[in-house]
Amino acid sequence: MACIAFAHCVFAQAPELTLHDAIAAAEKSPQAHTGQDQVDAAHGLVRQAGLRPNPRIYLSSEDIRPGASDFSFPNNTEDYGYLGQLFELDGKRGRRLDLARANERRAESQRLLLEQQIAGRVAAAYWTAVVSGRVVKLLEGDMGSVDKMVRYHKERVDAGAMRGVDLLRMQIERDRLVIALGQAQRDAALTRIDLFRQMGRPVDSKLVLSDSIDTVTPIKTLTLAAVLGARADVAVAREGVSAAQADVKLQRSLAVPDLDLLGGYKRNSGADTIFTSLQFPLAFRNRNQGEVERARASVHLAQDQLQQLELTVGADVLAAQEAYTREQDIVEKTLPEMRSHAEENLAIMSDAYRIGGVDLLRYIDAERTAVDVEVNALRTLAEFQQSALRLQFAYGVRP
Repeated sequence: MACIAFAHCVFAQAPELTLHDAIAAAEKSPQAHTGQDQVDAAHGLVRQAGLRPNPRIYLSSEDIRPGASDFSFPNNTEDYGYLGQLFELDGKRGRRLDLARANERRAESQRLLLEQQIAGRVAAAYWTAVVSGRVVKLLEGDMGSVDKMVRYHKERVDAGAMRGVDLLRMQIERDRLVIALGQAQRDAALTRIDLFRQMGRPVDSKLVLSDSIDTVTPIKTLTLAAVLGARADVAVAREGVSAAQADVKLQRSLAVPDLDLLGGYKRNSGADTIFTSLQFPLAFRNRNQGEVERARASVHLAQDQLQQLELTVGADVLAAQEAYTREQDIVEKTLPEMRSHAEENLAIMSDAYRIGGVDLLRYIDAERTAVDVEVNALRTLAEFQQSALRLQFAYGVRP
C-alpha cells in the first residue's frame, strides 16, 4: 500500500506530456484563437453583406416667416413628410454575399492552415526537446561511469599499482565530460523553453516528455491529387480565386445605377397633396471601369498564385518523400548495427583494459566513441521524426 501511495505521489509530482497533449494545449493558445477570430470577423462581413439598404425619412418646412403679423404656419408654409428607399439593381446584394462567403471560406481555410502550422511547430519542438533530454541523461550516465573509473584509478595509484599519469588522464576526460554535460543541459533547457513557447503556455519544469523518439510509425503514401485536396494552403489559394471572381461580378454590377424612390405627403399653403420622386445617377463618365479592371487583374493574379502553389506542392511532396524514405532506411537498417557495434567495442575494450590488455587511451577512445554514436543515433532519430513531420505537412496531414 505504501508503494502504491509513493508511486502515486511520484506521478503527481512528475505528470507526463505526450505529443498529442502538447498539440492539444497549443490549440487553446492565443495564437490559435486568432484564426477563429478571423473567421468570426469574416462571418460578420457575410451578415453585413446580406443586409438591404435602410429607408430614409424626410421632414421639412419652407416659407416660414415668424416675424410677419399675418403669418399662419398651417396655411402659409410648404411642409414635406416622405420616405425614401434605395433599390439596388443587377443583383448587387447577392454578389456582395458571394464575395463575403468566399472570403469567409478562405478565412476558414486559413484557420485550418494556422492550426496545422502550429501543430507542426509544436511537434518539431517536442522531438527536439526529447532528444536534448535524452542526451543529458546519456551524458549523466557516462559521467557516473567516468567517476567510477576515476575512483578506481585513484585507489590503484594510492596502492602503487598504477601510474599517476593514467589518473590524470581520466581526470582530464572527466573535465571534458563536465563541459559537454553543461552544454547539453543548457540545450535541453532552451529546447524545453521553445516547446512551451510554441504551445503558448508557461514553462512547466515538472512535466515529463513521455513519447519515445525511437518510435517509427510508417506514413501512408498519398497521390498528388489527394494532397492538393487536403492541403489547407491550396484551399486558401482556391478560395482566393473564387473571391476574386466574385469581386469581378460585384464590380460589374456596381456600374449599374441604383434607383432612389421617394414618396409621401406635402402640404402646400393649406392644401394636402402627395409627393413622389425618382432619382438615379447618369452613368456617363464613371461606370466603375477602374474597379472592374482591378478585379479582373486580381483574378489573373490569384490564378497564377494557385498554379505556382500547386507546382510548389508537387516539388515539396517529392522532396519530403525522398528525405523520409532515406531517413527511414538509416533508422531501420544502419542505426541498429552502428549502436550494436559501438556497445560491443566498448565492452571488449573495458574488459581488456581491466586485465591490462589495452592502454587507457584506447579504452577512453572506445568510451567516447560509444557516447558519440549514441548521441548521433538520437540526433538521427530526431531528424527522422522531423522528416516524418515534413512529409505529413507536405501531405496536408496534421501530426
